[in-house]
Amino acid sequence: MLVQAFSLISQTALAQSNPQRQAQLPWWDRAEMRNIGNYWIKTDLPADQANQLARHLNLMHDEYSRRLASLPPRSPTPMNVMIFKHRREYMDVLRTRFGVNATGTGGMFFVNPSGTSLAFWTETLPQRRILEVLQHEGFHQFAYTRFGSDLPAWVNEGLAEFFSESVLVNKTFIIGQSKPRVINAVKKAIELNQHIPLRQMLMMTRKTWGEALVSGTASLQYHQAWSMVHFLVYGDNGRYTQSFEAYLRLINSGVQSEQAFIRAFETDDIEAFENRWKIYALAANPSGFVTALERIEFLAQGALELSGLGISPKSADELQQELIKINFKYIVQKHGREFQLSATDPQMFQIPDDDLAQDKPIFVIEPAKLRGLSRRQLKFEEVNPTPPSIKTENLRPKSLTIRWKRDRKTGDLRYEIIVK
Repeated sequence: MLVQAFSLISQTALAQSNPQRQAQLPWWDRAEMRNIGNYWIKTDLPADQANQLARHLNLMHDEYSRRLASLPPRSPTPMNVMIFKHRREYMDVLRTRFGVNATGTGGMFFVNPSGTSLAFWTETLPQRRILEVLQHEGFHQFAYTRFGSDLPAWVNEGLAEFFSESVLVNKTFIIGQSKPRVINAVKKAIELNQHIPLRQMLMMTRKTWGEALVSGTASLQYHQAWSMVHFLVYGDNGRYTQSFEAYLRLINSGVQSEQAFIRAFETDDIEAFENRWKIYALAANPSGFVTALERIEFLAQGALELSGLGISPKSADELQQELIKINFKYIVQKHGREFQLSATDPQMFQIPDDDLAQDKPIFVIEPAKLRGLSRRQLKFEEVNPTPPSIKTENLRPKSLTIRWKRDRKTGDLRYEIIVK
């Protein structure tokens, strides 16, 4: 098992007394391992960052356990986690030690004869992007303890996407959020009759799913799997929730997917059931909160690029105009595919209304408030000024704020998204 490999092979303790020697060691020997809550975590991240991610992992584990409480464990597999600071070392370790090709991935959960682990990298990724990967792949790891390899690909990926879109606020997860990009992709597929038939989704193997990943055509599978899970949880005022739980219990007990579906939902008319899902999907609207999360990240990245050009907009309109001038684009990578967000799309500067909105939610831009700067900091400000404060107003259930931080030595700027 991987935990045993961690303990037997790691030489970190021998190198701790010599920092220079430790820095020269390969990742496997340099990274430290600790048991934190439900997980064995091996990482080269600073302790504070590692602890923060470990805390989030454990809170997500509690959420998985609570929502799938009726499913008894089947595969008592150690909950191993590898967190890499650099993408290059993530790919190298997975390839050389475990025989896993991690090209184009932000993280993965893998099971093979060499070991079983959740692995992901952080490097320069925004915190929100890291957490999405952690929550998606973390579900796969948890699901393996309940289903082994028997959970059908569509529900495994659909639930992983369902949880990856959740947001932690004060130890409570906001679940069931939906992004315009995903909703619109599903609607378009249905309208053009290019969606995947429900019966085909129920029977799709992991091998078939993986082949679409390799060919770069898997996006619709992920989008539709999420939409189907969302329908089974919330559709027709929660009419199918108990049946969905029964379906999962049957899979947990070893019943094959299509038969489990027929028994749980008490119908073999899968096509009629598919029609009800299509009605739900075509009527779906995006959630303001998770949409604002993605778009405030886009705005922060754009403000950061403008900062490098010595530009610090003083209003939302000015930020939009400046980003259009430089033809700003932001690339989001997910499941081996890139999604491009562009300043030429006016929706990137807006927040959609939803059922939670009492007043129109908007983004607000204010000049950065800088006081008591040292000479060194003033020089940094001349080269690349601190970007403006970016906030939301009237957003429910929580507001968002971009908090800027500057490295005291290098002057590099970074940001975090504050939810409160």
